[in-house]
Amino acid sequence: MKLSIRQRLTLWYTLVLMASLVAFAGVIFFGGAWQLQRGVDQELRQTARLLAPTLTGSDEPVLVDTAYRLLKPDGQVLYASGLPVRRVPITPAALAAARRGQMHLETIRLGPASNVQGQTLVPPLRVLTVPLGTPVTLILQVGKAETDIPRLRSLLLVTLLIALALGLPLAALGGWWLAGRALNPVRAMTQAANRIEARNLAERLPQPSQDDELGQLAGTLNGLLDRLQAAFQRERRFTADVSHDLRTPLAVMKSTVGVVLNRPRSAEDLRGTLVEVDDQIDQVSGLLDATLFLSRADDDELRRSFIPLDLSELLTDLVETTAPYADEERRQDLTGEIAAGLRVNGDRDQLTRLFLNLLDNAMRYTPAGGAIRVTGWAVGGQAVVAVADNGVGIAPDDLPHIFERFYRADKARSAGTRGSYGLGLSIAQAVAHVHGGEISVVSELGKGSTFTVSLPTVSPAAEKRPRA
Repeated sequence: MKLSIRQRLTLWYTLVLMASLVAFAGVIFFGGAWQLQRGVDQELRQTARLLAPTLTGSDEPVLVDTAYRLLKPDGQVLYASGLPVRRVPITPAALAAARRGQMHLETIRLGPASNVQGQTLVPPLRVLTVPLGTPVTLILQVGKAETDIPRLRSLLLVTLLIALALGLPLAALGGWWLAGRALNPVRAMTQAANRIEARNLAERLPQPSQDDELGQLAGTLNGLLDRLQAAFQRERRFTADVSHDLRTPLAVMKSTVGVVLNRPRSAEDLRGTLVEVDDQIDQVSGLLDATLFLSRADDDELRRSFIPLDLSELLTDLVETTAPYADEERRQDLTGEIAAGLRVNGDRDQLTRLFLNLLDNAMRYTPAGGAIRVTGWAVGGQAVVAVADNGVGIAPDDLPHIFERFYRADKARSAGTRGSYGLGLSIAQAVAHVHGGEISVVSELGKGSTFTVSLPTVSPAAEKRPRA
């Protein structure tokens, strides 16, 4: 049978209270009995000190309210006062200790005694055996009935039973009530969590007023809901943007083909139509390729067995192959200043895509006559690459969002962005993260932007080390 948390808390509370009561009664039981017996032993020793001088001399024994008797070393009773000779045995251990000149304390339990009213229980007798003389000529035994200890034990037993019989049900009720009060916030959070669905992700769990463990749990779960809501919104926006960007070229292709089919066209007209359709297909293919790449990045499929590669050589090749295009097609000055010996662990195709996206982004938003500069250097175990332009820049409101998928900045920055899907910077960030690096941007409107990529370097010694 499965118990609820409230039932388990109540059960544990009751069991702990019961164990505490039993432990407390045990301490009182044994501690009280020991203390009473210690008092009896001290009284017996005091009596023995009073009796010993008179019993070994010629004086009459003093009168004491404790039973005693005088024995010979062989155990024969010479004199007894209050100790029935026949009912109190002389134990061999006490007799042997006295012959050795040692005192001996023991508790003698007597059987029930018979009287006119029948059988009665005789309390245990505490007996102190003391040798007298050197060598031992007489043995003194002093005894006292232990009536207080049985009474204490009986009283404690009755008290414990009453406390358990009355206290445990009350403790269970109190524990049930306390557990219910403590778990009320959990119940409220459970009900709120059951109400939250994809349609009302803005709802949050109630936050307890106390900053305790439950309050921290509610805060953590609300933070999780915040992240889930943001993820849902990103996915919805992603789906809507993909649908929009796919619908536009498909609509263009549909209308173009429809126009051609309406009436006969010359071969030249058909060729122009096919060229336009091919251009639209390239756009759809590029969008699907970028979307698939990001999907693989989300599933951590981009991580391959990276190999050491020369980042300096890769960047130099990119600058040399892209600079003529920037000069001829866009009238831009693309230059590079890259330190030699920058080596990283990575995938060449992915890193090429990262830096090509940054260069493409820089060329798109830099007007004719502008300049783009690629700089690479090493610092603190990192290869740092900066792609700087003096283009239109990025507005402060847009800057925190530029790495979001399908995000496009204002119209001024989006002018002339044919073929751009708002995924280039998202892909660049995904590649940087897969390679254990970071990407950041600094920009000022009207003055340009600088994208900086930091990647961990690999030393030549590490390259020579055999891989597992």
